[in-house]
Amino acid sequence: MGVRRTVLLGLISLVAVCLSAVGTIAPASVLKIVVENGARFTAAGNRIDVHSGTILHGRDGLFYWYGETYSCGFHWTDPATPYCGAQVYRSSDMTHWQGPWSLFDASTPLWQDLCMHQAELAGNGCFRPKVVYNVATRLYVLWLNTPGFNGNGYRVLTSRQPTGPFALAAKPDLEDEDIPDWHGDHHTQDGDEGLFVDEQGVGWLVWNRGGRLLQERLNSSYTSGDGVPTVIMNYPQRQPFAGVESPSEFMHDGWYYIAMSLPRCPYCVATGTAIEQAASPGGPWTYQGTVTEKSCGGQPNEVDQIAPGILLWSSDQWVRGGTAGVWPRLNETRATQAWETLRFNGLEVAPITCANRFALSIK
Repeated sequence: MGVRRTVLLGLISLVAVCLSAVGTIAPASVLKIVVENGARFTAAGNRIDVHSGTILHGRDGLFYWYGETYSCGFHWTDPATPYCGAQVYRSSDMTHWQGPWSLFDASTPLWQDLCMHQAELAGNGCFRPKVVYNVATRLYVLWLNTPGFNGNGYRVLTSRQPTGPFALAAKPDLEDEDIPDWHGDHHTQDGDEGLFVDEQGVGWLVWNRGGRLLQERLNSSYTSGDGVPTVIMNYPQRQPFAGVESPSEFMHDGWYYIAMSLPRCPYCVATGTAIEQAASPGGPWTYQGTVTEKSCGGQPNEVDQIAPGILLWSSDQWVRGGTAGVWPRLNETRATQAWETLRFNGLEVAPITCANRFALSIK
């Protein structure tokens, strides 16, 4: 009986341990990141050449940094130089980066003609490669701003993989060709765009057309508009150019925001970051004001949600002079980005502090 009792007690103890283990939730792993602003390099020691794009926290846990590239020799406004395309780097910790991977073959006549040889915009280039993931189609969707005065000034590409290659999917229809610029001139072009997917999986596009800020709901594949644009014009006008550019929509605590460059000023080195806010993803929008007057010596690019509750603001720190050239003929291979996590005072975005270094804890 003593042996049997000992075995029975042992089994009871084992069951108790198992039940205890089942009822205990193991602590989730936390990725601790220290971000330092300044020039950034790959793990191989090469300077990172990616601008005006997106930082996407992938479904595989890796971070993907998308943007345009200049290293093949592109100089803005110079049609004798080539369009270099867009590329992506990836990292497990936002510090040690691998890559780049080209998103598509920009050397083909299709891309060179589209981006560099348009009659009135020769040498313009194509810009702002913005990427989101569509859960329904299981595709990564890339929007690219392309030159032209006929409206719908974008191309859309898709890929099964975050590093591409991306294939042309559509020329989106936004029904914005009849919307004039800030001054009422219909001979204007679409500019910087931003992509956003809300909590219901609905895609939204925000963009500037001749300085006017526009927004439109996208179709289920995120490849075209799904209605007509809403024009947002409640912000002040500042010099040297009227209106705004580089808009980006994001969400915090059930409210929706658009960050944007105010004023509109291509390749400027210190423009303000202004904020719109709304109770729903499609507005109506209320102007909050400017949260930084000089955007850490650059021009605001985007706000990306890189983890639940963590919004990363980025500013392209453009360079001028030396090998970069003189405005407007510029090559921005050596430009970098300033990054900072957004903070809030109630429902309002708090002022940007331009920290040189900050820490993140990502679950």
